[in-house]
Amino acid sequence: MLAIGLGLKAVHAGYRVYYTTAADLVARTSRAALEGRWQATMRFWNGPQLLVVDELGYLPMPGEAASHLFQVISRRYEHGSIILTTNRGIAEWGEIFEDTTVAAAILDRLLHHATFLQIDGESYRMRGHRARIAQLRSGLNQGGEFPRSQVGNSHDR
Repeated sequence: MLAIGLGLKAVHAGYRVYYTTAADLVARTSRAALEGRWQATMRFWNGPQLLVVDELGYLPMPGEAASHLFQVISRRYEHGSIILTTNRGIAEWGEIFEDTTVAAAILDRLLHHATFLQIDGESYRMRGHRARIAQLRSGLNQGGEFPRSQVGNSHDR
């Protein structure tokens, strides 16, 4: 959410911003390489003043996938800003890419002029889930019933 909020602020300030997930970036660059559109795709990724890459590390990026991400980051290095979100610590990046050399090269470029934010604790999704569970339990403990909108699906009504 923070990355999206910063991206929206940049849009409102007049910057060109593009949002993608790491998996989508790799899928698009892989498809471009197969279809002979590599240079055009690299120009595309280099175009926005801010590139937001979300969810790095949720899925492994072996070999060619890691190379494609490296190429995008390398071309943007000292040319355009990147916001990158991940659920993994920097020490674990070798596991994401299955290659510590690629991980080190990516980190070298990302961290050179970076502001690094580490947010610990539950995600907003998990906090919301826990709040809904607590609300349901509270209603049951008071002898209440489940709210109709939270029981079953719309076909059950």
